[in-house]
Amino acid sequence: MKSLLPVIVAATLAVTAVADARQAALDPMSLMTTPALLIAGTRQVSQGTGFLFATTKANGEVDMVFLVTNYHVVTGHEPMSQVRASGDRLQFYLHASREDPSNYFPVNIPLYTKTGEPIWIQSPQFPEADVVMVPIVPSLYDGRGQLFVFSESHTLIDMRMKPASQASLLGYPYGFFDTRNFLPVWKTGHLATEPSVDFQGQPVFLVDVSAFPGMSGAPVVGVSNGVYESESGAMMTGTPRKLLGIFSAMRMVKPKAPGDLSGTPADAGSPSPGDSLQLGYVWKAQLITDIARTFNKEDWLERIWKNRR
Repeated sequence: MKSLLPVIVAATLAVTAVADARQAALDPMSLMTTPALLIAGTRQVSQGTGFLFATTKANGEVDMVFLVTNYHVVTGHEPMSQVRASGDRLQFYLHASREDPSNYFPVNIPLYTKTGEPIWIQSPQFPEADVVMVPIVPSLYDGRGQLFVFSESHTLIDMRMKPASQASLLGYPYGFFDTRNFLPVWKTGHLATEPSVDFQGQPVFLVDVSAFPGMSGAPVVGVSNGVYESESGAMMTGTPRKLLGIFSAMRMVKPKAPGDLSGTPADAGSPSPGDSLQLGYVWKAQLITDIARTFNKEDWLERIWKNRR
């Protein structure tokens, strides 16, 4: 009988005593993150980032694993675009061992059914959100080792986040990363808007960070390695890891329409079209958990997965 791959909802606080020093040194969130390659036939179209997220049953047992990424990562286009999708399958990578990160394997999954229906799920409330969740059936990873995943518990850590709080993005800028171990690059910045307020009415906040193509879909994590503040204002000690959301894109300065005289007068200090504001859009983690709650596993398996290309 094939052994079932352990799906591990990693601890949200670091464990102080472990048997293996190398295992303790490797943050499990590095194993939850993967390059996400959009493929058309045998050709790679683009590369983004994705991360693993699992829903759990009432008894804490993992119910379903998802790959979370951006809509534009799986299609090559922005949400609600009428342009034909650029690829037909997604390739990503799973680690089989925390002790040996060089032990990983690729997974390929079709993106559409035979009738052209996407296999991923999106937010019914915010169809414009640049967030999709790709269900990952156990047959794609069973018997291969360990699998570390984010869960809703990572979004509920008692850690207060506010403007200027530190946040890290785990991703693959321009495809640059540790290709021997398939571990992501952690790029760190700070929250640039009030995280409790929906930026421009959407479940979004901004981060002040230097991010690049290839990092779309990166998990955004609040990290502390010492003293931190709880939601109630108490000072705590520890190394919490709080999932804040998913990175989407950097805000660029757009060219003005002819006759548009609004904004800053043109002078030597004004930004040029195409310049980055070094501000990134992050769709909030609550949106991810809300999308996961809409998932009907039995219906999806029967109607979508059985009819995949």
